[in-house]
This record gives sequence, structure tokens and C-alpha cells, in this order.
Amino acid sequence: MLFFIAITNYQFPTINYQLPITNYQLPITNYQLPITNYQLPVKIYA
Repeated sequence: MLFFIAITNYQFPTINYQLPITNYQLPITNYQLPITNYQLPVKIYA
């Protein structure tokens, strides 16, 4: 259940970052690594 809670919490900032996504296309690759780091704790809490 906490797995979905974390996803829902990250869905809201995603909507806010849709506009700057065009400017953040380069750093998106840099943020892909921390996403993998957040997947581990999500599994731990799931």
C-alpha cells in the first residue's frame, strides 16, 4: 500500500514539472539515477 502512496506523492510534483521538463531534459538523465535509489526504499516499505 505504501508503494502506491509514494507513487501518488510523486505524481503531483510530476504534473508541476511537466512545464520545466523541456528545460530539464538534460538533468532528467541525472535524475534517473536517484529514481533507482528511491525504488529500493519503496520496495523495503512495500
